[in-house]
Amino acid sequence: MTAGRGAFAGLTRGNMQHALCRRLRSGGGTRPELALLEDRGQRAVVKDYRASGRLLRSLVGPWLIRREARIYRTLAGAPGVPRLISVLDRHALVVEHVEGRNCAEYADGELPPEFFLRLQRVVEGIHARGVVHCDIKNRSNILVADGGRPYIVDFASAFTRAGGFGPLRRFAFERFRTDDLRAVVKAKLLVGQLWNEPDAHFAFRRGPAERVIRAVRNAARRAFKLIAGR
Repeated sequence: MTAGRGAFAGLTRGNMQHALCRRLRSGGGTRPELALLEDRGQRAVVKDYRASGRLLRSLVGPWLIRREARIYRTLAGAPGVPRLISVLDRHALVVEHVEGRNCAEYADGELPPEFFLRLQRVVEGIHARGVVHCDIKNRSNILVADGGRPYIVDFASAFTRAGGFGPLRRFAFERFRTDDLRAVVKAKLLVGQLWNEPDAHFAFRRGPAERVIRAVRNAARRAFKLIAGR
């Protein structure tokens, strides 16, 4: 599938080199390659599993690309979410590049309270579309764009409310939704240094059900990295 009209129209793997600015990260194991493209004054990021480990490249990667593209389409137009430009092929997708620094690059106390209010609204807007991110605790997935606007990137771990398993899925969605909101508050406490006891209690408290879900999810991720990294 290629991009439509305008910048990156007709983009394919065969002609992508003409738009390549630089590689942002090499692929390998469970990591996709990230590359920055530019066309007609606009920039985009390619997420490409073709250089990843064998299992990821041949089986899991194409599924992840289809899944993440579907989530970007569900979130199309949502504030603070990059636009999906195209699915390059079964191994790669292209999304809008957001100029800015990620939250992990900021010094403690450098980000103002207003940023975290905006960030919470972005996350709540994502949830309203039936999507939970599940990896906002990784502060490199929070971008601070021009004017202090927050963006959330990398929806590879995202979970949707729609789908099978009925009540179990709805329960998991609510737990992960709380996890996303806790990650926002934790970022506010750790990076914004806006400490208060009610926020700290919410951000760091874990109930029994949540501890079980997180343990299962983390074990699954470790197993996947062990297998896919071969």
